[in-house]
Amino acid sequence: MKIFSQPYRFIAQYLFICLVITSTESQQSQYKYFNYTESTLGAPPLVADIKTYDDGTLLVHIIRNDSTQSTVDCLNIQGMSLEQKLYVRIIHSNGSVKEINPNLNLHPKTQNNNTNILHNIINPISIYPLQKPFILVTYVNTTNSSNITAYDEWAAVIHWNGSILSTMYLGAWMNSTIQPNINKKLGFLRFDSDQSYWRWRQYLVDDSGNLVSGDKTRINTTDSMTLYRYSNSPITTMSTVDNGYIIVAVFNGTDNSDSLLPRGGLYAFFIPYDNNYPGTSNNNNYKGTDIYQISQPNMTISSVYCDTTDIFMICVVSIHSNITMDYRYVSIFFDSSGMVRSRKVLYDLPNVTGLSQQSWSTKILPFGGFILGLTVYNNTDNNTYYYIYAYDVNNSQIPLNSSEPFLTNYFGANAITNNNTFLLASPYAIDNISWSLLTIPVPTGNIHNIDYGYDNTLVNQTIPSINSVNSSTTTLNITFVYKIALSTGNITIYKASDHSIRQRISATMQEFCKIDGNTISIKILSHTINEHGEQYFVEMDNNFVRRVQPNEPLKGIHYGIWILSPDNSVNQNIYSDAIMGSVRLTTDASKSFLKRNQSAYIEYINALFDEIADKVPMHRSRLSTNYRFEVFNGQIAIPIRIDMARNKTERSSPEVFSDLNNMIAYKNITTFSSGMTNDLDQDYGFKLIEIIRNYGNDYKVHIITGFMIFIIFYLTLKFKSKIFEAISSAILGLSVFILTVLFVIYYSGDVPELYCPRGFKYSFIGEFYKENLILIAILTIILAPIDYEFLTILKYAPIFPIFTKRIYRYEEINRLNIHEDIFEVATKCGAIVDIIKNSLQIYIQVSKYIIVMSRVMFIKNIKEARH
Repeated sequence: MKIFSQPYRFIAQYLFICLVITSTESQQSQYKYFNYTESTLGAPPLVADIKTYDDGTLLVHIIRNDSTQSTVDCLNIQGMSLEQKLYVRIIHSNGSVKEINPNLNLHPKTQNNNTNILHNIINPISIYPLQKPFILVTYVNTTNSSNITAYDEWAAVIHWNGSILSTMYLGAWMNSTIQPNINKKLGFLRFDSDQSYWRWRQYLVDDSGNLVSGDKTRINTTDSMTLYRYSNSPITTMSTVDNGYIIVAVFNGTDNSDSLLPRGGLYAFFIPYDNNYPGTSNNNNYKGTDIYQISQPNMTISSVYCDTTDIFMICVVSIHSNITMDYRYVSIFFDSSGMVRSRKVLYDLPNVTGLSQQSWSTKILPFGGFILGLTVYNNTDNNTYYYIYAYDVNNSQIPLNSSEPFLTNYFGANAITNNNTFLLASPYAIDNISWSLLTIPVPTGNIHNIDYGYDNTLVNQTIPSINSVNSSTTTLNITFVYKIALSTGNITIYKASDHSIRQRISATMQEFCKIDGNTISIKILSHTINEHGEQYFVEMDNNFVRRVQPNEPLKGIHYGIWILSPDNSVNQNIYSDAIMGSVRLTTDASKSFLKRNQSAYIEYINALFDEIADKVPMHRSRLSTNYRFEVFNGQIAIPIRIDMARNKTERSSPEVFSDLNNMIAYKNITTFSSGMTNDLDQDYGFKLIEIIRNYGNDYKVHIITGFMIFIIFYLTLKFKSKIFEAISSAILGLSVFILTVLFVIYYSGDVPELYCPRGFKYSFIGEFYKENLILIAILTIILAPIDYEFLTILKYAPIFPIFTKRIYRYEEINRLNIHEDIFEVATKCGAIVDIIKNSLQIYIQVSKYIIVMSRVMFIKNIKEARH
């Protein structure tokens, strides 16, 4: 016999009041119903099971009662004909309902089985929440429906869209238990037993919905060390805050002759989470301890119910006296090490005439305390009622708003949510195709624990608080009730719109986590909360921190509770300049990159940029490159240009640069740790190419010297000497020619797009000159007079002075005037041509200068990163 309930969040029920399709008042006006009408006509539906996700999303298993079905298609139980179909309904926190009808191969004779105890029905089809958007469904198939020992248990993983992702045979259905992990992403444990052995196995469901099983652990039901004989019933299981499991079993002493030895009791087996799949566990992968002992003879344990609360584990055990035939209840509090913190007898039992105390089931409240409940069928009015009584941590009864039982259906399906709300299946319906749930708020079982909206009474406050954060926030602060220490869990910040991870920090990262007494401070990077109009969720794993005394793991904050809504301030720096930088691939990624051809590496870079833009996030059009990569020490460096923001809601180019650099440098805690962005070298980050700033600092002496020379030339022109002007032009032209030649010789190899063959090193260039001397001379003579500077020099230069020494002065003047007249028209035309040519040359040279300096800085950054 087992009952287990996980602590779940329950915001939805308060929203249901406003968002339900129809609403009716219960027989007690303070309670509300959630009613839903099925989208398809058919037989009256019944709620057979209720489960919840951590964020308050509900799973409801619906069974249809259809008397028109034949005995081949359905099973007759107490006048009900149950369809051979599976109906699952998802109730979201906003009150909307999604219908899922997966097509499982259900055996008609194993739909349900009647235990004939108080007219309760055991349903061999069970549903469990896994990580979203997956649901675990366990069901029974058999080839011999008349032999219950031949019933086989199967598991299926169902997607929210209704598709069946995977199925797996689990084993014999008899005496089996499924226990989901407290962390829904970590799968579940399956336990089964017989008279000789216990067996358990851990299962994982991967991100694609595939079931993966670990090794099976088997132990003998007789312990050779303690001489305990473990019963195969009642047994209960629970999941612990540190992601492990506990199996609590009844044991009987094998030696009843000595009154000093225990006659029986409860033994807890602690099973750690095994994250090695396929399983690598062994038969000793557990520890155990006594948590309760019976010292008196003629006493037996009839039922056990256990679960995890905010601080400790609680078990409520029913003890039967074989002499007085009385039933007593004892609550047991123990920690993760197995140390029992308290044992208390429940004296204030419900006093309901005609009801056996043995039949009370227990659900543990997430804030401490528990509920005693009982489903009873009334033969007089043919209705089924549910009795509920709440108790605090001191076993004192907590008054509810109503002391009367509540009407329910045959199954009496119920669940407890994270905010201490009790859900109960109700028979109330507007018509034959609707069903309803009753919500019953339960006071906290520990008056010293107050929930401040985090579904965790141990969290006192957070900074920033729920629904508020500044975009410039760099720290998250969480204050607990107790002094804390770091443990092993994670804290994760998600983007609400697509549930993508913005930052994930482990408690082992001391660079990001600091503790001061009761408060932990978590450093967040600038890129984490960076999108205008977006919301973010902070999720803190269980066992992220531990209570200092005792050394006990604490519960975290579930996804969807701590909401951060940034201030949507507009970008005041929208017109900042574009930024040029570079990223570098890892060694392995570079090796793979170099194997690609040109079209393949261009496709790779485009796909990489697509992923970067999606993860930063930023508009893809703001990222560009010239596809000219560099290789240094076997690693590829790729230049990247970030254009200015397109509007005031986008981040400026300097902010995007900072975001991208952080996401690469800290990629192990961001989404850059997966996909193509994982190819980026985090030791390199995103290097900024600052052309003007860097070269202004490195070459300021050269710039000042050049500026002074320019001033000297400018002042000399004030003398208005045409001869000096011609000489100055010749000097400047020669300087340009020499510098250009030097650049081609020494630097053109670093910039392939400016590279030209160098005749000083290649013999075929010299041979070309030798073979074409006449052609080169003709081209030189034709092109030289076109140059404006050459014409200017020729205009004022003396012609053949050796032959004109004896010419009289007036003849020299006439000769100069003739030269001026001859070249005047050519000079003017050449000046016009030069203006056009120089304008184009200035544009081309400035563009090339930017490219050259970008490439030089690009190479410099790579070399610096290499050293």
